[in-house]
This record gives sequence, structure tokens and C-alpha cells, in this order.
Amino acid sequence: MTLRSSVTVTAVALSLACGSTQAVAATCWSQAAVEAAQVRDFETGLMVATLRCQIKGTDLSGDYNSFIRHKRTVLTGINDELRAKFTAQGLRGKAALDAYDRFVTSLANGYGAGTNAPSCADYKAIMTTAVSAPASRAALLDLARQSGSNPVRHTDRCAPTTIALAK
Repeated sequence: MTLRSSVTVTAVALSLACGSTQAVAATCWSQAAVEAAQVRDFETGLMVATLRCQIKGTDLSGDYNSFIRHKRTVLTGINDELRAKFTAQGLRGKAALDAYDRFVTSLANGYGAGTNAPSCADYKAIMTTAVSAPASRAALLDLARQSGSNPVRHTDRCAPTTIALAK
């Protein structure tokens, strides 16, 4: 086999391997998508806590609204990333939006019962920290991680891929 044909065979094999990796990557959660989900989960937790605490007589709506207002650009970008994740799965239009909506609804439902939820006083402190945090993806991701946000099962995450090329 000549060097040229060896390179061609390697290129074809690499192309086929990447093609199958792309199919898997479209359904699994990339690290960036996991991080976007963590931030969205954190924001959803604050929203549900605001509603739950309102019923209990503690008004967190001013802080929550301030958080949303000051972090709107970052939160909108996060939501765009999540919608793109569902579109990357091969879903289009309404199907992608429906999958995104089901995901976000499942986050809210996870907080709905309030089982083992922090108290309203604890949420007030969390909200104060969230409002004062910088309006950046990194800062919101840090808050989400500190809160224990983990909305994507490890088995649904994409495995890191490494491609080694022989000399």
C-alpha cells in the first residue's frame, strides 16, 4: 500500500468515525448543553421558590424580578442554547420547541413538590446572592453548581471523544 492510499484509507475511516460520533452527539448532552441546563434549572428553582414563598407570605418577587431583569441577556442566551440542543437532535420547528418545553416543565415539576427545599429565608439569601452576581454565564453557572443543580443524568451526557492519529 502506498503512502497516498494509506492516507486516503485513514481519511475515509476518520470520516466514517466522525459521522457516527455526530449521530451520537446529536442525542447526548454536550458539556456546554449540560451547563446551560444547570443555569436554567437554577433559574427555574428561583421562580418556583418565589411562587411557593408568596403563598407562605414571604414576597421574593422583587428580588426574582431584579435577577431576571439584570441577567436577561445571559438567561436568553442560555435558553437559546437549550433550544439549539433539541434542534441538533434532528427535531425541527414545533417538535424542537415542544421538546424544549417538556424539558423546562420537567425542571419546574421537580421543584413543585417542595420536598427537601430550602426555607423561604434561605431562598431570600440565595436570591440576594443571585441578584448581586455578575451578569455572566460563568457567574450563573457557579451559582447553579453551588445550589446543587444537576438536571442531566450522567448517562445522558456525551462521552469525551479523543481521536489519535498514527504517524
